[in-house]
Amino acid sequence: EECIRFHRHSCPGLAIGYAASRKGAEVLNVGPSQDEEVVAIVENDSCAVDAVQVILGCTFGKGNLIFRDWGKQVFTFMDRSAGHAVRVSFTGEMPYREERHELREKIRTGQADKEDLARWEALKEKATVEIISSPDRFFTVQEVPCDLPPKASIVETRPCEVCGELVMIDRLAERGRRKVCRGCERRE
Repeated sequence: EECIRFHRHSCPGLAIGYAASRKGAEVLNVGPSQDEEVVAIVENDSCAVDAVQVILGCTFGKGNLIFRDWGKQVFTFMDRSAGHAVRVSFTGEMPYREERHELREKIRTGQADKEDLARWEALKEKATVEIISSPDRFFTVQEVPCDLPPKASIVETRPCEVCGELVMIDRLAERGRRKVCRGCERRE
């Protein structure tokens, strides 16, 4: 319920993140991270990541949520204190995938009627329940080396010499004799 409240709706993607996070927490024997005790590396930017934030307390702001844009429903969870890590991969077939795909296309093209819309919602709910209630059917879990990232640090900021916006000094680029942000570097 807390994941749904945060994400604003229930869906199979959120269920994937919920089940993966619960599985990772179970294997590592950890709860939500108050600071940076638990680290999550997520390999997608889907609905699933919202559940990771809620269940394990991993956020970009605390520096313990790391995004790799690899387009995979794969999550690596690390316990800093124990030095253990586990990789949780969604490897099962998405429930009702074909039928949901056909309905999604009808909805997208405006050809769906009320029955189609009701069926879409029912299949979304059924897929969500299946993923949450049978995680072993959908996920592969393996212990992996615990390559912990450094803890988040507070970095000095300086203004970009082109746009004037404050930038972390370790993110400034040199253009000629000027220190510029990456946005201005691309525009020059």
